[in-house]
Amino acid sequence: MFAGALNKGIRGAIAFITAFFLLSAILSYFAPKGIEVNNYPNLFYNFFAQKITSKALIVFLNYLFIGVGGLIVSLIAVKQEVVEKQNYFPVFIYLAVSIASITPTQLTPQAFTNVFVLFATYKLLDTYREESALNQIFEAAFWLCVSAFITISSIISFPLFFITLLILRPFYWREWAVAILGFLSPIILYESIAYLSDFNQWYFIKATELFFDFLKLPAFSEYYLPLSILLFILFLISLINNLVGGFGNTVKKQRTKSILLWYVFLSGLGFFSGGSNGSSIILTYALPLSFFIGDFLYGLRQIKITNTILTILMLCVILVFLAEFNVI
Repeated sequence: MFAGALNKGIRGAIAFITAFFLLSAILSYFAPKGIEVNNYPNLFYNFFAQKITSKALIVFLNYLFIGVGGLIVSLIAVKQEVVEKQNYFPVFIYLAVSIASITPTQLTPQAFTNVFVLFATYKLLDTYREESALNQIFEAAFWLCVSAFITISSIISFPLFFITLLILRPFYWREWAVAILGFLSPIILYESIAYLSDFNQWYFIKATELFFDFLKLPAFSEYYLPLSILLFILFLISLINNLVGGFGNTVKKQRTKSILLWYVFLSGLGFFSGGSNGSSIILTYALPLSFFIGDFLYGLRQIKITNTILTILMLCVILVFLAEFNVI
């Protein structure tokens, strides 16, 4: 059933993933409400998201960025050799988790942020064993900083950037200088525009202060509990499986999974950020969990077990849609 389509490469997976994606988009368009309300104290939501009220445009933009994110996950998985080339479980899991976590009546900032974080991750992984990687490092730092203007909680990924450099490459001061320049460039550009327009100056510093001042327990909808519990259990099992069997059969796979593990660890701070809720937390963890769980499911020899797990995952997504349609 599901497993047979996702472990045969792009030809086997494309029809199933496309059908699931389009059906979900149609359901989101007709969903009368969202389970949770996005309430982020950041630039994106204050000056952009609230100005878009068209339901069709909201759904289109949400799914556009989820789709782009899924495409980048595919590139990371296959081109960067993080998993086997026939393994499209990470793509499906990323899409399923993201679709369940968006709000059909509002733009979802974390879905937008994930695209920039994924692109930065892709660029960093592309530097492995490259003699000259200054361009990739600058681009990765630049877009990762841009993501913080959408959702300020992505600043938790800034330390991960330099941890990734240390894991993938030997220390070279020029690369670190270029990385710092990449992080500063969006801030300088924004502040220059803010100064000339005399509007909302020093946003990045103020937003960072608010992020650390309003750390608290998140508001968590009960409809996201089954999905959260399932992802947590599957991640623990996949982590144990990796610790016992190794993080991969190549050095790059081992290093990449070490980076993803750091991502899981550092994302814990975003769990307590102001404005966070169940959907935003799940979206934050979508990237690392999709690779860990996807690789674990691909390695299972019992297809029936894999299909059972995927069926439970689908039921968790369906539960969210039922709540959005006021069925339960």
